[in-house]
Amino acid sequence: MNGVGDSLTNSESKDVTIIGGGIIGLSSAYYLSNSGYSVRVIEQGNIANGSSRENCGLISPSHALPLPRPGLIMKAMKMMVKKDSPLYVNPIMDWTTLTWFVKTAGLCNNTALKRAMLGRQQLLDESRPMWNEWAEIDGFEFEFEEKGCIQVHATKSDFNKFIPLQRMLDDIDLVGREFIGEELLELEPGLKSGLYGGWFYDFDAQMRPENVMIGMRNCVESLGVEILENCQVNSFESKQNKITSVITTNGKYSSDNYVLATGSWSPKLGKRLGIKIPVQPGKGYSITLERPEGCVNTPLILSESSMAVTPWQSGLRLGGTMEFSGFNKKINQSRIEALKRGARRYLRAPGESLIQDEWYGWRPMTPDGMPVIDFSPKHDNLIIAAGHNMQGMSMAPKTGKIVSDLVEGISPDIDLSYYSANRF
Repeated sequence: MNGVGDSLTNSESKDVTIIGGGIIGLSSAYYLSNSGYSVRVIEQGNIANGSSRENCGLISPSHALPLPRPGLIMKAMKMMVKKDSPLYVNPIMDWTTLTWFVKTAGLCNNTALKRAMLGRQQLLDESRPMWNEWAEIDGFEFEFEEKGCIQVHATKSDFNKFIPLQRMLDDIDLVGREFIGEELLELEPGLKSGLYGGWFYDFDAQMRPENVMIGMRNCVESLGVEILENCQVNSFESKQNKITSVITTNGKYSSDNYVLATGSWSPKLGKRLGIKIPVQPGKGYSITLERPEGCVNTPLILSESSMAVTPWQSGLRLGGTMEFSGFNKKINQSRIEALKRGARRYLRAPGESLIQDEWYGWRPMTPDGMPVIDFSPKHDNLIIAAGHNMQGMSMAPKTGKIVSDLVEGISPDIDLSYYSANRF
């Protein structure tokens, strides 16, 4: 029932309701509307107000490495004893959360790592040139720049620990150029002296994510997409393995086809549909600054501090940390302070006195670091597109195109087995 050849639609069924108005939902809406479908997007809050809004804005094929990898469990245990650690796990877990962590721990091996790298690479590589196409859309301006990205290591020990992982990236053509000592400062003068070295990935790019969301919203609305904001999905109606309608706080909506693109909230809606979507919310933080004098010019990953730095002409963003504490809405100031300290450790001009905004959002984390992009195991007319971990922006264009192809009954040109809903 769920093979690609079993199209969700026939030639006369051209209606699609997308649940979720983040970048995955809007990208799907864009490609579906361009394929002639009548599209409705239902968003529980406001467009450009979730985790797609103030992430660090990196478009990063270099980030093929998933979070689960050999040594993660020991590293996590060491981090968790520090109050301001970039990683926090709530020790009080329900059964679903505990099961997720057990699955994740079981995937911290080289075999699973290599598979996840290949699955992530497909989406990252295919999405990368599509971002260039988005940048050419009239009126769609989001500070897109192709400057590459530098992964910076303050110490020789940390640099050397990454070498085996970089060799794995080299094997799948994600080559990082090595810069040591003064070479690193010549590459990026905005870094402090005394840092050991880093890796430069010249194929990475950057954008301002809130501008992407606003621009994509305007784009899909100009194509006729209906967007319903502050519209909460309460339940579904179904008949004979098909969803017939979605019941919301704004009323009932019916379509021929449905897409579930609800990020970290996907398990809650999946439960109402009788399907398991193994996603945990990983809370991340960001600080947006005015661009300081002497600002770095190149996007950075600061290895020891587990954070990203993205410079734009209009500002500077510091982002990182990972909290597994459910949907906790409190800003933990120790995480904010950790980002500031990380910036001071690596940057000549962190500019912390020029803070414009402090933000948090929930990344949809799967046990293996790959998203689910697949037909529902129980519904012929539902596609799941969720669980993109920390790479939703980077993977969004290709994900949206895959969703459109699946709705049309077209076989996507990449291996979808990596993203199967039944793989866990």
